[in-house]
Amino acid sequence: MISDKAVRIATRDGFVSEFWHDLNVRRVAGEDVTHQDVYEDLSRLYEGTFGRPQFSSFDAFRKYRDRH
Repeated sequence: MISDKAVRIATRDGFVSEFWHDLNVRRVAGEDVTHQDVYEDLSRLYEGTFGRPQFSSFDAFRKYRDRH
């Protein structure tokens, strides 16, 4: 069964939205996380669920995120 979070990150726009949500939640909770930390966690979930990466690298994700 696919988790609700995996469904939310199934699209690139959903991945970006979940990235901002997770970053905010983790920082409010006091975690010292970087943008790349959050990206890597989401990327592992995506690749583990769908068998391929959503973005080829953090840099590719960052460029997409900053354009949209």
